[in-house]
Amino acid sequence: MRNLNYGLAIPAVVMVITLLFVSSLFPAQSQAMAGGAMTFVTNWFGWLVQIASLALVAFLFWLAFSKYGDIKLGEEDPEYSNFTYGGMIFTAGVGASLIYWGIGEPMYYLQSPPLFAEANSFSAAAWAVTYSIFHWGITGWAIYCFPAIPFAYAFYVKKQRTLKLSTLCESVVGTNPVVAKAIDLLAIFGTLAAFASSLSLTVTLLSTGASKLLGIENGLLLQGGIILLFVAVLMCVMLVGFNRGISKVSDYTVLMAIGFALFVLFSSNAQFVLNNFTDSIGVMLDSFFRMSLWTDPVQQSGFPQSWTQYYWFWYYAYLIMMGLFITRISRGRTIRQVILCTISMGSLGCAFFISVFGGYAVWAQMLGGFPVQQWMSDGGLTYAVVSLIETLPANSLVLGIFLLIQFFLMLTTMSSASVATAMLTTNRLELNGDPDNKVKLLWAGAIAIISFSVFLAGGGINTIKSLCVVAGLPMMFIYAILVKHLMQELGAIQVASKQEDTMSLQKVATEYS
Repeated sequence: MRNLNYGLAIPAVVMVITLLFVSSLFPAQSQAMAGGAMTFVTNWFGWLVQIASLALVAFLFWLAFSKYGDIKLGEEDPEYSNFTYGGMIFTAGVGASLIYWGIGEPMYYLQSPPLFAEANSFSAAAWAVTYSIFHWGITGWAIYCFPAIPFAYAFYVKKQRTLKLSTLCESVVGTNPVVAKAIDLLAIFGTLAAFASSLSLTVTLLSTGASKLLGIENGLLLQGGIILLFVAVLMCVMLVGFNRGISKVSDYTVLMAIGFALFVLFSSNAQFVLNNFTDSIGVMLDSFFRMSLWTDPVQQSGFPQSWTQYYWFWYYAYLIMMGLFITRISRGRTIRQVILCTISMGSLGCAFFISVFGGYAVWAQMLGGFPVQQWMSDGGLTYAVVSLIETLPANSLVLGIFLLIQFFLMLTTMSSASVATAMLTTNRLELNGDPDNKVKLLWAGAIAIISFSVFLAGGGINTIKSLCVVAGLPMMFIYAILVKHLMQELGAIQVASKQEDTMSLQKVATEYS
């Protein structure tokens, strides 16, 4: 594979697997070090990530509605319909974690609520779904969206055929090869580590559900089998091609997920869920800036650090994967369309699913008589999620459909991660932005190996999750570099336009004279 940048691919994979190996040999020490590093980052820079992320939201909306919003990324017409485009962005960004945390987060918030509410009180219930929608809402999708703009501008407008992150940073930080390699490795590490932890969570959920549904042992053999199934299906999707593979799987997965959510809505207490959704949106709109900037300096409950700041840093670690994937599917769209579609489709989609599954979990715990929190205490969140799904009618069939949807949600994210890392490590991309199949399959296999290593490493996943947050800190500063780079590029357009207008006026004046 001559088109693969081995100097980036091999060190990144080795780095992640080495960390997992070391953390499995010294679990207590490695987790303590990683946890200490994460605590340091949130305590000293948490306020900064909250301010920076809110500022990024404002910047993107300004960019979308400015004169630069009309800039078209490529000369062709958009490659995908709005539904397919929005669906691919949504499934790439949320994976199977959305429904899992859509149920889990409100339960945690009931027990340890934000903004000084009492545990398991009516006030805590008002914040439960609200904060979940907030954490999966506008700010997170803005972080995901932004890198797609400079990447897509460089690739489709300036016709650059390589999409290494360091290439975009050159105009600001220079061309030092050590700095460039560090930036690119950091981007790949964040993608691999964040995705590996997401996949391991999904595999744990699928193995728990399959064990309960089929009556088989939930162990390493089952988990390894699920990972192999992911790889086998992913290879088929990749070989079929992007347009007939990933886009079609995304369409069908979104339709299945929406249908399942509507079934849950009308099989549960729809009246409560709809009223709770309306109330949660109202609370969030009323308190958006308070939630965005709340650091809790006096009470020091740790809520903003453990949740809001954790999420924001996590998004920064994951951002290059999303930015590159959105770049791949955005040819022919304007900057305004990319920004508004990504933020609106992502936020609204998450709000819909969280309001249904989270609302049902809150009703089940507070009013329905189901001990969701006790299930969490007895068997962990994964067990609680499976147990809650089993409270629905035709529980065995419904659980099977739920697991199938979770599988394909994660498959679309896995496809996106493979494509993005392949784009990042490809020496020269074709005009359609699609890397070689061999490179994509190589990354699919590497991601599977890393994910299986998570289970072999035992507690290594906690170390990786903590390091993802730590990796998000330098990526936040790289964001600032990308903002400056993008404004330099857009400023150059403005200067060129003024020069062209001046030359036209001079030509008219000369002809008139």
